[in-house]
Amino acid sequence: MNLQPEVADQAYITRRIIDCCLREDIRGVVSQGRICPLPEALHQLLAHQPSGIWLRITDLAADELWLPVVKAYPLQDWSVTGDAWIRVSRQHPPEVQRGYSLWLGHLSQGLDAESLGLFEAYLKEADCATQHRTLCKQAGQRNAAALGDVIGLQHWSQRLLKIDQLASYLDHPYYPTARAKSGFDGAALERYAPEFAPRFELNWLAIPRQAMTLTSVQPPHWPGFEEVGLPGTLHNSHSLLPVHPLTWAVLEQYGLPEGALKAPRTAMQVEPTLSVRTVVCIDQPHWHIKLPLLVTTLGARNLRLIKPSTLYDGHWFETTLQALARRDPELGSRYLHVDEQHGGHVAQSRHLAYIVRRYPAGLEHTTLVPVAALASPLAGGRLFLEQLVERFYAGSLQHWLDDYLDLLLQVHLRLWLRYGIALEANQQNAVLIFEHGRPMRLLMKDNDAARLWPQRFAAACADLAGLPAALQDERIRVNSSQPLAEMFCTITLQLNIVAILQAIAAAGLAPQASLYDTLRRRLTGCLQQLEAEGINCDDARRWLLDSPRLPVKYLLSAGSLFSKAHSGASDINKFYGYSAANFLLEEVPCSAV
Repeated sequence: MNLQPEVADQAYITRRIIDCCLREDIRGVVSQGRICPLPEALHQLLAHQPSGIWLRITDLAADELWLPVVKAYPLQDWSVTGDAWIRVSRQHPPEVQRGYSLWLGHLSQGLDAESLGLFEAYLKEADCATQHRTLCKQAGQRNAAALGDVIGLQHWSQRLLKIDQLASYLDHPYYPTARAKSGFDGAALERYAPEFAPRFELNWLAIPRQAMTLTSVQPPHWPGFEEVGLPGTLHNSHSLLPVHPLTWAVLEQYGLPEGALKAPRTAMQVEPTLSVRTVVCIDQPHWHIKLPLLVTTLGARNLRLIKPSTLYDGHWFETTLQALARRDPELGSRYLHVDEQHGGHVAQSRHLAYIVRRYPAGLEHTTLVPVAALASPLAGGRLFLEQLVERFYAGSLQHWLDDYLDLLLQVHLRLWLRYGIALEANQQNAVLIFEHGRPMRLLMKDNDAARLWPQRFAAACADLAGLPAALQDERIRVNSSQPLAEMFCTITLQLNIVAILQAIAAAGLAPQASLYDTLRRRLTGCLQQLEAEGINCDDARRWLLDSPRLPVKYLLSAGSLFSKAHSGASDINKFYGYSAANFLLEEVPCSAV
């Protein structure tokens, strides 16, 4: 069936939303539903279902829903086969329904007023995701040929920027409407989103020095006051704060400090990276700037501003991780970290802040690849990963996979088990360093939302024991291994490993069973090596190898659809359900291969 682009994209978003609802067991659709044969009288309504398996849902309202599903692996038991289902009602004849609007309508029946408001907001987010997917797919098709050999570009920063653009066309593995940049219309997408590779100049605010906090001296390439159309005499009393053009247009709504002056001219040409709100300075590509954006992504409550505390907490983890790398050769040989010491903010204003990232020297012969780009399809349908394997691993996918798993497991298990640190290094922030003649390494950045168990950290680094007191966000410090295990499972294991294994299997590059067998072997080998060094691995064995279920990050349950009172979430970005069968223990089911 050939659908119009937006209709096809709506069906795609619907399927992703239903799948996520099954993964998170929203409103008990799985736990309270039943797998049943479809009644004979309904067979002709939605014929030709590939699996012939139906989930009967009866606990949402008076209506009965029959959803065609297939056995799934590894993070959920069932996955939907399409964007349609059968509704059986007492008042009306049975009918086929489709689309996320009707699906969300069923799920929202009988909820509290706050949750109903969140469902309404999420429906708008789904509409936005559909529209943005259509526009971004068109951009991807236009740019596909030009992005066919980004590894061959001359400068490392050019390669990174174009690889970010390549990654921008691929959807988040698990959050169904991540494509939505709520607050961007079509024109804003073209002007400011990485899918379109635009270039623009930043706006500037002159802030009285007593009102502005700078964490260090501003970068040498900062514009002068005259360059942005202000009197040079302001150099003695003010500092310049960069502002994204989209934020610039609504600054007054959020408030400006007394004495602040809006510069009449823009300066410093930039281009957006994969994160959208982080931009690279075109003439000084070692420098990236993270800026507040009045846009929501990954949920209506996830406004992309900058909390001033993140300037300090991110720098704390940078300096700590660098200190650990200097004293621990097994870490020092495996990662670098960008310099995040500089930033600025006006009091506690989240819309008047910025963070500067300076990339390290010595990257001239490297290719930097965020994990988010590995599964990106190239023009001919091949995965970008295949091109990387050809260039850097002589075509051996197995050799690359062994190195990739060893790198992530050795770094993150060591940080967890020895130092009590778990990093929220998601696909965007986990950047691989490829370089001929050197093992693959990690480039780390943006670790302001990590988790730290001070007791374990102090036991490993007695001389640094007092440092965690400087962390500003109280949620960072935890008092047991469980939050570390949950972050390792949901970020390193599921986002950065499982999602890539699934993409490799879906592309037919290797059997799913062999991929998970490799993961189990490399994990076991890593734990054995750590134990040989005297590192206690009981936590990892208990959470990863002894538990029948693994945590899954519940993205819709806490971040989008329900109030905290309904979900019980204390942190909407770190809310978990133990609903995934432990794929580290079992063989891949034949039906899922």
